[in-house]
Amino acid sequence: MEFNFLKKSIFASLALCLAFALFSCTNEVGDNNVVGFGYQFPEATGISRDFYSQVYNEKGEKQFTVVTFNLQGWEDIPFIRLEDVCKFMDFINDRGWKYDVPPSGECIYSYKYYQNDAGTEYPVEWKDDTLYFDVKNQTIYSDDFTRMVSPKNTVNNGIGNVYAAKADTATKSSPKIDFNNNTIYVKTKERTTIDLKAYGLKMFVFDTTRYNSNSFNGYENDLLVPFQVIADTFLRYAVCSFNGFDYYVGIDATSDQLATTKAYDSGRFVSSIRNQLKAEYNYRNLCLLFDKNYCLKERRGAVGKDNIGAFINDSIFNAGLGFDLLSTDTATYDTALAKFLMGYIDDGHTVYHEPSMYQSYASISQYQRLSSSFTGPRDKALGDTRKARMADREAPDGKKKKRKGVFYVKEGDVDKMAVIVFDNFLQGNPGNSTDLEEIAGVNTYWFLTKAFEDIAAHPTVKNVVIDLSCNGGGVIQQCMLALCFLRDTNDFFLAEKNHLDNSVAKFYYSIDTGSATSLKKNYNFYVLTSGFSFSCGNFFPAICHYQLGVPIVGQKSGGGGGVVKPTQTSDGALFQTSASAEMCAIDANGNYVCIDAGVPVDHEVPYDKFYSGTSIYKDLYDMLKGWYPTNFN
Repeated sequence: MEFNFLKKSIFASLALCLAFALFSCTNEVGDNNVVGFGYQFPEATGISRDFYSQVYNEKGEKQFTVVTFNLQGWEDIPFIRLEDVCKFMDFINDRGWKYDVPPSGECIYSYKYYQNDAGTEYPVEWKDDTLYFDVKNQTIYSDDFTRMVSPKNTVNNGIGNVYAAKADTATKSSPKIDFNNNTIYVKTKERTTIDLKAYGLKMFVFDTTRYNSNSFNGYENDLLVPFQVIADTFLRYAVCSFNGFDYYVGIDATSDQLATTKAYDSGRFVSSIRNQLKAEYNYRNLCLLFDKNYCLKERRGAVGKDNIGAFINDSIFNAGLGFDLLSTDTATYDTALAKFLMGYIDDGHTVYHEPSMYQSYASISQYQRLSSSFTGPRDKALGDTRKARMADREAPDGKKKKRKGVFYVKEGDVDKMAVIVFDNFLQGNPGNSTDLEEIAGVNTYWFLTKAFEDIAAHPTVKNVVIDLSCNGGGVIQQCMLALCFLRDTNDFFLAEKNHLDNSVAKFYYSIDTGSATSLKKNYNFYVLTSGFSFSCGNFFPAICHYQLGVPIVGQKSGGGGGVVKPTQTSDGALFQTSASAEMCAIDANGNYVCIDAGVPVDHEVPYDKFYSGTSIYKDLYDMLKGWYPTNFN
C-alpha cells in the first residue's frame, strides 16, 4: 500500500469565502495531499482564541512577547503573525527585518532583511534577500533561504551556515576564527521552497487589527503561519519549544543543548487529549522536518540502511511505524516516536530527549529508558566499539592507565613518539588547571596548546599520533581550531553541503593568534581512528585525509557528517537529529565527498594492536616505523 503525499491526493473543491480575506486572496489550497487514513484538515473559519505568549531564551530569561492564535477548526494548534515571525528572526540573527503587504489582487507577502554596514547610518539591503509567503499556493520560498535564516555570525562572504568560535580573551581557550573572502560555492545554490500543501498544512489570512501594534502599512489583515513550520524549517540551528502557553528558544550552539529543555519543563503543560487532528498535524510536521531539514535521506545506503526518497512518509509506513505515529493513544504514539528516532533513523546523531506534552514531567525518565531499548544497529555498533576500546585503552598491559593526555613511546631510553589522546571536542573554561588529563575533558584547544608545549620539552620526539579512537565529537569550532595545528599552508578550508538549496561551499579560515601556528613542519603527524570515531571525531580525519595529507591509521572511522539540530514536535516531544547542513570533504579533483559512512584508513591496524606492547602504544609505534621508516630516522 502506498501512502505518498503526492500519490494519495484529495483535490479540495470548496472555494473559501472568508469574511476576513485579504483583497482577492482566499485561504484556498488547491491540493490537500494526505497520508494514513485519508484525513483532510478542516477549513479555518475564524479566530477562536488568542493570548499573549512570552518568548524565553535557553536560560529561561524573557526576551519578547508575541500573540498566539488558535483558529476555529484547528483547536489549540499555535499560529503566529508574520509580524511575530519577524521578532523570532530578529532574535535569531540580529538583523533588521521588514515585511510588505501584497499589492491588491495578489497573495504573496514579501519579507526582507537588512544588514548594517559599518559606517552607514541606514541599513543597506543585500541582493536576493527576500522570503516570499505565497498564500494561494501555500508555499514559502527564497533564492537565498540559507543565508537569510542563518545566525548573523555564521554568514561568510554572502554564504550562510558556518559557525565561528567566540574569542575568549579571559582564558585564551577559544581564539577567534576568521573567515576570508576566498569562501566560494563549489556547487551553486538553488531556490529553496517549503511546500505546505504537500503536507496539507496551511497559512491563513485574518483580521487581527486589535492585536496588531504594527499593522501592514495600514491594512487590517495579517498572515497567520503555523508556528511549527517556522520552528522546523527557519530555526535551523535553534531549538524552539512551545509548552502550550509560552515559547523557549535556544541559539547558543556551544551551550548545553538541553538548556532549552530545562526551561521548557519549568512550565510544561500536560494534555490528555490527542485526537485525530492533533495526530495528523504532528505527523505531517514531523515529515516536513525530515524531508526539508535532514541531510542523510539519500546517504543511508552507505551504512547498510534504506535510503529515503523525496517523501519520508513512504519509508515510515514501509517500516511499519506510520499507524502508531498517527495513533490517538498517547502511550502508543510516544513509544512509536522513540522507536522511529532511535531504531529507524539511527544515525548516531539522532537522540530522543523527552516524550510529548501528553506525558507528565515525572514520566520523562521512563520514556528515556524505553528509548534506549530501541537502539538501532548503527548506534549499537558505535556504542559497542567505544566500550571495547575504552576498556582496552585503560588496561592494555594489565595495569590501569589514564585515558586522556599525552603518552610517550621510547626506543631504548629515548622518547621517539608522542600520542595525544582526547575523547571529545570541548569548549569549556579550563580555569587554572595544569593537569593535561583534566584539561582534555574541558577544552580541546587549550589542551592541545599545553600538550604541544609538553611535547616540545621532548626534543627527540618527531612523530605525533592524534588518537581519536574513542572520540565521539563535540563542538565544531574546537575541531576547526584543532586542525590549525596540523596545517602546512594558510590555504585551509572546511566544506559543507546544504540539502535545503543543494549547494556545496568551501569556507576558508584562519585564527588570529600565533599560539596555534602550524606545527606540521616540526612533526610527522598521524591520526588513529576506530569504528567509533564519530562526528567531529570523523570530520577531523576527513580533513586530514582529503586535504592535509596526514596519514590515517587504525580502522575506518564511525562516520557522522550531519550538523545537529535540536528540535521539538508540534505536541512537545524533544529530540535532536542531523540537520540539512552536512559537513563533507572535497577530494583532490574538487568533488564533494560524503563522510557519513566514515573515512578510509591509509594503513589498517588490528584493534588488539591499538594500545598494546611492552608499553602503551608500542605495537603501534613499530607498525608506523615499518610503514614510514624515514620519519623515524
